[in-house]
Amino acid sequence: PNTSRLNGSFMSAWLAFSSVWIGVASLAMAIGMLMHRPLMSDNAIVAVLYFGAPAALCCAGLVLWDFRKEMGDDPAVYSQRLQAKVGIGFAMAAAAIIYALIILSEKLEPV
Repeated sequence: PNTSRLNGSFMSAWLAFSSVWIGVASLAMAIGMLMHRPLMSDNAIVAVLYFGAPAALCCAGLVLWDFRKEMGDDPAVYSQRLQAKVGIGFAMAAAAIIYALIILSEKLEPV
């Protein structure tokens, strides 16, 4: 049996839930900066790249690490793993958008 402190607990469920919603918030900020240029400020970039995306990745990584030896027969384990993977996807998409905006910022003219 897995003797992890997070396994099957309330905490792992909250970490999985948090990873998705922090990833969604980061992605929403990144898309907002993409669509509306005045939102692209130093504070917004720092919020996404240094706080939002890493927090989502950290929460998701803890969930995946916690369930690394579980076979996946339990629907709760499957759902939490899926939430963690979606959170990773959202966080990576947000970071990619921000990095693309930074790289292309000198080439694009402000609207």
